[in-house]
Amino acid sequence: MVSLHVNGGDFVVDAQENELLVWVIHEKLGLTKTRFGCGLASCGACKVRVDGEVVHSCALNVGDVVGKKITTEEADPSVKERQ
Repeated sequence: MVSLHVNGGDFVVDAQENELLVWVIHEKLGLTKTRFGCGLASCGACKVRVDGEVVHSCALNVGDVVGKKITTEEADPSVKERQ
């Protein structure tokens, strides 16, 4: 179990710290605008903001973002804009 702060809310998720953030957001939190694309952190389908910085969630483990503020496209459509 891990605690995540996503889109202004706090969630306790049944996930391991080494699981990819993209899968936890999409499959376990049901925020389907964040999705797996290329798996190489280049296509942008998995972009989210972590503490205000745009990152590719397919390249981050859940353990890397515990205690940080995660924002998905559901809460901020500008997440997917070119950075």
